[in-house]
Amino acid sequence: MNILKIGLSVTFFLSVTLIIAQESKIEEKKIQEVVFIDAEPKAIVANADGSFPPGDTGKAGPMNSAEILKRAVNYVEIETPKYIKGNGVSTSSKAECLATFVYKAKELNPQADANGVFTMHISIDAKEGKYRYTISKINHVAKNPEFSGGDVYSEFPKCGSMKIPPELWKKLCSQALKHAAVLVSDLKEAMKIPSNKNLKGEEW
Repeated sequence: MNILKIGLSVTFFLSVTLIIAQESKIEEKKIQEVVFIDAEPKAIVANADGSFPPGDTGKAGPMNSAEILKRAVNYVEIETPKYIKGNGVSTSSKAECLATFVYKAKELNPQADANGVFTMHISIDAKEGKYRYTISKINHVAKNPEFSGGDVYSEFPKCGSMKIPPELWKKLCSQALKHAAVLVSDLKEAMKIPSNKNLKGEEW
């Protein structure tokens, strides 16, 4: 009898552990990359006789982390017509925000009332000579809560396959990841712009 109880307890413990591990795996899915960045080249100043100092190539080496962080903060603050940024915050080494893309079905009679938004969290960690961006928590949120798909990395939508059929869910997930690619492209372009250049109100 005791052996049976122990066996059941072990089975229950393993089941709970497996569920937690599976949930952690889903949460870990993200888009991440480390990008190396050099400081702006220094102007080479010629000597009085027109020659150049030996070994002076004009290269400035890795960009300092303070400048990289300022560029990341600028990216978070700059408005763009492609999507909405919100909840922007920064620390001594990181800038982050929430990006929201509008989703509207192209069909006149869509399979499901899935119109709404895709939301995703983006963070930029700054270090000397490099930054790391991470895009996570990519979710589909419908105007009608009953049709929200949730995490786009999930095999099935949160609202169930009866509400959002498998074919449509694949399309939604694909569209969300395309938006994430736009986010990456915009970020990389913004990180090339010196922090002292005022971009507010400009489109980049």
